[in-house]
Formats: sequence, C-alpha cells, structure tokens
Amino acid sequence: MREKIDLLRSKNEGWGAISILVELEEVYNYDKADLPSSDSVNRYLQEKGFIKPKTPKSDLPQELLSVKNSHDLWEMDAQGAVKVDGLGYISMINIKDSKSKIYIMSFPVLVKGQKSQPKTDHYLWTLRLAFEEFGLPKAIQVDKDSVFIDNTSKSPFPSKLHLFLLGLGIELHFIQVSPPAKQAMVERSHQTIYNQVLKGKTYQTWQELFVNTNTRRGILNKSYPCRTLNKKAPLQAFPKAIHSQRFYTIKREEKILKIKLIEQYLEKCIWHRKVSSAKTISLKKVYYLKKAKPGTYVQIRFSAVNNVNKKLIFRDVNELLLQEVIVKDFIKNLLNFPSCKELVVIKNDLFKNKNFPL
Repeated sequence: MREKIDLLRSKNEGWGAISILVELEEVYNYDKADLPSSDSVNRYLQEKGFIKPKTPKSDLPQELLSVKNSHDLWEMDAQGAVKVDGLGYISMINIKDSKSKIYIMSFPVLVKGQKSQPKTDHYLWTLRLAFEEFGLPKAIQVDKDSVFIDNTSKSPFPSKLHLFLLGLGIELHFIQVSPPAKQAMVERSHQTIYNQVLKGKTYQTWQELFVNTNTRRGILNKSYPCRTLNKKAPLQAFPKAIHSQRFYTIKREEKILKIKLIEQYLEKCIWHRKVSSAKTISLKKVYYLKKAKPGTYVQIRFSAVNNVNKKLIFRDVNELLLQEVIVKDFIKNLLNFPSCKELVVIKNDLFKNKNFPL
C-alpha cells in the first residue's frame, strides 16, 4: 500500500490524501475498512516529503476593546517622512486620544530619507514624554508595522515596545483593517500637525522644530475648535482629560514597570517554530532540542509558576514534552533598557540639544 501511495502521489502532484484513498478503493479494489484514515495518509505524505509541514498559526492574545472615557484608548502612528527646509527628512510620530481628541504627543524624528521610518527607540521616547504629560492610558492602538509586531511570522513573539507597554499595564491593540479606515483619527492628525508645524516652514535646528511642535500642540488642545466636539477645543470639552490619573515619571520607570505583568501575558501565548537540521529553534535566541525531529514544528510556552526558575516548555506536534529550559532574567534581557539615571540624561538632551539626540 505504501508503494502504491508513493506512486500515485509522485505521478499526481495535486492529489491529497482523499484523492489517493478514493483511487486505492476504486482502481486497486482495496476494501474501505482496510484503508488508513486521511489523517494517517497526510502524515505519511509529510514524512516522505511530498507535503511540506503546514506552518502553525497562533496570534498574540488581545483583550476586547472598549472606549468609554478619555485615555481608554490612544491611537499612535508615524506620518511618512517629509522634507523640511533646514533639517532634512522628518517623520512625525503622532498620538491622539480616541475619546477627547487631545493631541497627546507629536514627536519629530529626523530620518535618513523619504522611505525611512522611526525605530523602536523613537517610539519609546514618544511614549515616555506622552506618559509624563498625560499619564498612562488603558490601551494604545497601532497598525501591524514591523516595529510593533513581527508581521512576517504566523506565530509572533511580542516586540520590545509591546513588552514595555505590558509592563506598564497598558494593552496594545492591532488594527484589523488597513489604515486609514481604522486609524482615521490619527491619520487626520498627521495632516493637521503637518499644516500647523511643517508645511512651508524652515527650521535652523531640530530643537527649534521640537519646541514649536509642542507649542502648536498645546494651542490645538486648549484653544483650537474641533468640529466633532461642537467647535470646542479638546480640553474645553473634556477638562478632566488633562491627566489620566495613572502617574508615570521617567526617573521612576524601573519601579513603575512590572515584570510580573509581562510574565502573566507571556503565559497566555503559544509559539510555533520549525526545527533546523541541527535540532535548533530560535525564539529570541537559539535553543538546542536533543529530542526534536528536524523539519517538524515545536510548540513553545513560557512558564513563571516558579518565581525562581522561569522556563520555556517545548512540545512536539502531538504535544508530548520534548524539553524544558530554565531562562533566568528572560524578560530583563529582552528589554535591556538604560537605567533611570541614563534615561534622565537622554530626556535632558531632548530638551537642550540643538540637534536630534536619538
């Protein structure tokens, strides 16, 4: 029977298990009761290399999104780079509150060219400044750009920025449709900030642009009438939105950021990785799995039940245990942030240096 299955599949590349089973029954007169199941034939075809193993899919966990109050949800996005006289190309990272329409932050990033985009560190500093001014929100919504999520993987590991937000007790939500359909509000803010700050302007230094951006943003929040708020400015319509009452300061980030919150999220995740010919897989670093079969996929979970020994648990496709690996300081090594003293120095540079310090 194996020889006949091999022959049928090699001559008919488009045939799957069901087609082969029908052929065995109709042409080779096999009794249906003597034939294996379609799952068994599929496994056999995979073992023989006729079918490539299907990449398992597992999305990152997301809570249901509900927006009732100011700072329940911020929308964050970076505008495509535009050339600014005197400086070069600037990509403005904008954050806007979904309820109150407050311009939470507009942070100008000096990039190399028109196709360049802000990096993780630029977003981190945009958020840090926003948190100091308005407090911590409940959730932030972004698109599926590679800085926020590994958009090449069917089983992504949370990005550094995602882990940072989790540690502060902030949910990260990914839009399910392409912008501008879902991020319409922050997409419109790109045009507003561009007209207010960049269009037709010349700046001698990045610091001059940064100061003017903050000044104009303050005017938009306090005095500029908003059509969707009955022609009131955001802080006129929502005066209590001046702060979320969830306090954050850069000099206390190490104490505010809770590793336990990140661990609780990671314990909900499942990752799938393909085993290399050398019996290794990669999940932020390379692990050797002695019992794993090359070419197959393993399931990986994180466990922090034991506060001393955090571990990664590896299982095969049948969910049989392959190996457990102790991962000391797993999350701390992934974040690898500067100390609070170093962060304060960088913040001072942002407000004092004439040139872009990041």
